[in-house]
Amino acid sequence: MPIARPGEPTLEHYWEDGPQLAGWGTPIATYPDGTPAIVEGAVGRGWVVLSGVHPEAPESWRDGITFRTPAAANNAFAATLIRAALDRTPLARR
Repeated sequence: MPIARPGEPTLEHYWEDGPQLAGWGTPIATYPDGTPAIVEGAVGRGWVVLSGVHPEAPESWRDGITFRTPAAANNAFAATLIRAALDRTPLARR
């Protein structure tokens, strides 16, 4: 599933009919139809990043599926999402 971020290249992520995340948080990335695929926001004293796609998916999950984005690039993006949540760093362009 291609996921777009403003000012960043589109990445194809492993997806299993995950949710669209409209109605909560600030969108970080969107599905092709423009609905939020990844959102972020404050909850209590914490910072949360929710994803409807699986950037952490290993190469083995891709068996029989062709992707233009390498699993390593998606895994690096997963690390960016995790680091943003841990450091309470907003990723959305404001």
